[in-house]
Amino acid sequence: MALRLLTLDLDNTLWETDPVIVAAERKTHAWISEHCPQAASFYSLEALREYRNQIAECYPQLRFQVSKLREEVLRRVFMQSGVERERAAALAAQAFQVFYRARSEVALFDGAAEALQQLAAQYPLIALTNGNADLELIGINTLFHAYFTAEQLGAPKPQPDLFQAALQHAGVSARECIHIGDHQEQDIVAAARLGMKTIWVNLSDAAWAEADVQPDQEITHLSQLPAAVGALAERMSD
Repeated sequence: MALRLLTLDLDNTLWETDPVIVAAERKTHAWISEHCPQAASFYSLEALREYRNQIAECYPQLRFQVSKLREEVLRRVFMQSGVERERAAALAAQAFQVFYRARSEVALFDGAAEALQQLAAQYPLIALTNGNADLELIGINTLFHAYFTAEQLGAPKPQPDLFQAALQHAGVSARECIHIGDHQEQDIVAAARLGMKTIWVNLSDAAWAEADVQPDQEITHLSQLPAAVGALAERMSD
């Protein structure tokens, strides 16, 4: 069966995420310090991170609704510092936009841009993520036919919802799709269990730890991705 669709994870597959999140949180806290100093003095940057973790623990449904979680935490912080309800909500929305823009200031891994451009010229690409990076702000949205997030669908990987949404959107079966990602369980195992072919983006030279499933291809640099896709596409068409 011929290859008709590529789905891709984003965070830690196309760019390194943790430093971007740290920088975005710092920018957000600096904005809070300027626009609501009492809130910044009430919650240090580290205290704000800890409070977000506490809210996520108390409200599990928010754990994968990452944008909603951050804005709700900010709203509560402003209210706790004495800001009235409507003003707190407005400040939270503004502060979240500061975070959101900074969160999308990513640096693509070496070889990522070229690989995406080459693959987008051959196959439809759909992004699947548990995060909330903005493809338009990053500047790669034109390479993708669609973009599905856990927050949109109400279910994160490794649940099947994101994969199924991509397949339905493209009108293809799992056997006509390759999923590309860095996370062993959330990407490779989850996609393989649906019948997709998989390419593991193993940029850290990690050991494969999942006993029941193996990736169909493994790459250690994104420049290898087009060749890996080509090899699998040839195998799928046999």
